Amino acid sequence: MFRTLMTTLPLTIALALPAVAQDSFPDRALRIVHGFGPGGNADTVSRIMAEQMTQGLGQPVVVESRPGAGGTVASGYVAGEEPDGYTLQLLVGGHAVAAGLYNELPYDSVEDFTFLSTVGQFPFFVAARAGEYESINALIEAALAEPGSIVIGHSGVGSTQHLTGELLGLETGAEFIHVPYQGGAAASTALMGGEVNLIIDTGTVIRGQADAGVYDILAVTSAERWPGYEDVPTLNETVAEGFDVISWTALGAPAGLPEDVEATLSEEIARVLELEDVRGQIEALGANPQGSTGEELQALVERQIAVWTEVIDSAEIERR
Repeated sequence: MFRTLMTTLPLTIALALPAVAQDSFPDRALRIVHGFGPGGNADTVSRIMAEQMTQGLGQPVVVESRPGAGGTVASGYVAGEEPDGYTLQLLVGGHAVAAGLYNELPYDSVEDFTFLSTVGQFPFFVAARAGEYESINALIEAALAEPGSIVIGHSGVGSTQHLTGELLGLETGAEFIHVPYQGGAAASTALMGGEVNLIIDTGTVIRGQADAGVYDILAVTSAERWPGYEDVPTLNETVAEGFDVISWTALGAPAGLPEDVEATLSEEIARVLELEDVRGQIEALGANPQGSTGEELQALVERQIAVWTEVIDSAEIERR
């Protein structure tokens, strides 16, 4: 019932786009707004895209951070801006989570946005201290034998990492204790210090310690083994058949974007995502660089809102 959160999006996106855009757009600087602190994944991806879009559009594209409330502060701001193409948003998978987690938001997570394209897709990894569990199967067996004995650290209540852990419990019947921290780095520190038994987070958070022999990566949340981590089994092939959680970054804008402006931006995003340097930078963050049409991105958001809302209800997570 909670199975697939992401289907692979077509790599070719330009065919469906209009060929001609308004000559006067853009005639001044554009912004990419994101809802997280400087130096994180959202900020890094925004800057990768902004640098290349500046060259392609012939106008400066600057990055603006408006952190707070899991990205909803930025989403509320962008939703209220003029739909003229000069204010964009770097959206993340948490955009869909927020729709199910909050009792009330100052915007509609679908209707108040123009969805342009995905930028990257990435899974999460289940990691434990080296030698603590022989495999993901052994971990689940231990959790089933003694409910509540295994503690998962995550990057905050309602984060995609948190909900992925809740989903793992629902799919396997294991009862975990979930402990929130202020971000993935803090949860990783807690794992190293023995405060928690495992964490579920991105490759950027986990890979360094795994390569150093501090962590064992027990499983990946994608349906198929992830490039660069081919020796890491999936939850799908081991303890939870059908398990498939892929998160994402994407670019959007306020609802009501003129069609010619939308076409210009979509074509530019598609161009940037084909650049070898950009693809390498995104891959270095543990993500698969991949674009989409706006319609495909909107369908993805709608699908994930439905699934995460069901997980929140089933796990009895208190709404904010």
